[in-house]
Amino acid sequence: MYQEYLPDIRLRHLIETYWVADGFIEKPFSERIMPDGCVDIILDFGNNDGTGKLKTGLPEMIGTMTSPLSITYEIGYVQMMGIRFAPGGITAFTHIPIFELTNQNIELPFNETLFDYKFFERLPSMNSMSERINYINYYFLSCLYKLYLPDQQIQYAISLIRKNNGLFPIKQLSGDVCLSERQLERKFKFATGISPKQFSNITRFGYTCQYLKTHQNDSIFDIAVDCGYHDHSHMNKEFQRLGNISPSEYF
Repeated sequence: MYQEYLPDIRLRHLIETYWVADGFIEKPFSERIMPDGCVDIILDFGNNDGTGKLKTGLPEMIGTMTSPLSITYEIGYVQMMGIRFAPGGITAFTHIPIFELTNQNIELPFNETLFDYKFFERLPSMNSMSERINYINYYFLSCLYKLYLPDQQIQYAISLIRKNNGLFPIKQLSGDVCLSERQLERKFKFATGISPKQFSNITRFGYTCQYLKTHQNDSIFDIAVDCGYHDHSHMNKEFQRLGNISPSEYF
């Protein structure tokens, strides 16, 4: 039911993925969405996400999360899609300080910089989710010439953190991007909604979740050390704080 689609290569520095949840739910179930440092825009064409917040065909923006989001699906047909922006990527489309959206779900006005009313008019009447994805992809491509330029220092900082799985020292980071630690934190929060330290912790958490899946025969202590935690206790605290789950439960 859930699938992800890569955007056009010219958009990948701004958009991480398009995702789709499309199918019939035979019995109610819940899923936990973990923090990933990204901002999402969700469109619900089936009005069956279990929260009662999304309105058919209208967009909702999910700000950068610092704790898990629980979603319950009820019996019936689900037809949802999302645009997951790369960390800091949404600043190409809007000058709203992203920290104002952190851990917030807000309805996206039709006059927001990202879209216009005509864009939304066509989406509900389209025959398939793949048709909608292609339409959104081409829409973003047509907007490239008029987008804001994301802060290059912050984009570089994000890339260093991600390449090092969240283990890049903040002091070294500020030096490498030629900003003081205070300037770095202010600009980073404006672009991503969270501080460099929070983003680093979320990045390490995400890396560790993937690492757990591929190292199922390793001890939890060894995994903790391999993923940059001081010990098992340190990793457990981070998992509880960011995912409301223990590593062994996730394991």
